[in-house]
Amino acid sequence: MYAVILAGGRGKRFWPVSISKKPKQFVDIDGTDSMLASTFRRISSFIDKDEIIILTQEGMVDQVIEALPGFDRARVFAEPVGRNTGPSIAAASILIRKFAGDVPFITCPADHMIDNVEMFVKASRYAGRLASENDVLVTFGIKPKFAATGYGYIETGDTFLSDELDSFRVKSFHEKPDADTASRYLEAGNFFWNSGIFVWRPSVFLDSVARYMPDALVVLNHLEEAIDRGDFDKVFRKEYEKMPSISVDYGVLEKADNVVTLPVDLGWSDVGSWDALYELLARDENGNAGRGDYLSVGSKGNLFFNPDGFVASIDVDDVIVAVLGGAVLVCKRGSSQKVKELVELMEKRGLNRFL
Repeated sequence: MYAVILAGGRGKRFWPVSISKKPKQFVDIDGTDSMLASTFRRISSFIDKDEIIILTQEGMVDQVIEALPGFDRARVFAEPVGRNTGPSIAAASILIRKFAGDVPFITCPADHMIDNVEMFVKASRYAGRLASENDVLVTFGIKPKFAATGYGYIETGDTFLSDELDSFRVKSFHEKPDADTASRYLEAGNFFWNSGIFVWRPSVFLDSVARYMPDALVVLNHLEEAIDRGDFDKVFRKEYEKMPSISVDYGVLEKADNVVTLPVDLGWSDVGSWDALYELLARDENGNAGRGDYLSVGSKGNLFFNPDGFVASIDVDDVIVAVLGGAVLVCKRGSSQKVKELVELMEKRGLNRFL
């Protein structure tokens, strides 16, 4: 079994801590290690490091190697331009098929947290067996703990297999819902958070790419020929920008009829916003959470993120304060999804020195 770690994102919702020079996946969010290093450690507990590929962007390769001392630089592939997860996973499929044949591989984002590593390993191995024995695209569906509005959902239909773990055919994918819709999903019992973790064989995925992303085929064929000639890097840099820019969800999964979901309870979070981080960190008796030193008087329900400094608050409730260097974010808890809008506005205003 191979693994692909996606480590090319910007993490705009985590500004000012996630910036272009050091995106979220290279940041120590919870005080243990960088998110990439934690993901790599989790994957390498059951997959040999020589069977792990890391996909990132040009300009981030050095940071990948710095985060993973000793990792083979030749197994880090840098996209010359961002084309989202559909093309990147398709390119990885070509590489794996050439390296090892039609073996299943797991794809994981580099910037997610998983507490139940034992269950993750068990589910990954089982998903690998499902993908080996069946022409299916396996997704990990997270059993919802609450009516979340910050995640996409997978709606399941009939049972696919009831075995060591249960798996279900996917009926449809749903975008992030409003609160009422999320409550209905939770009550229904057959809706699961879309984790963005997938397992399949290269041939099965590439067949779907040919059917649903035909614009990518010419480039993929050129990449496969380039591997045989030994000039993959050169062709990759030249041809990859011709790929369509589309996520694997939109490009393939929402259209395919052979998608299967494995519902699992992993203690998972995509840590997609400051609000999500607040839910993960330990809190004091007043509901305050933080990284770095902080002291609060008459303050409740706050998140203070300043690992290298100190934050003091007085009579302030339900706010997020995040500090990096000369940049400070102050945000009402519950509104941190708007941080991406703020970053895009800063880009338009030419405030790139803070990005």
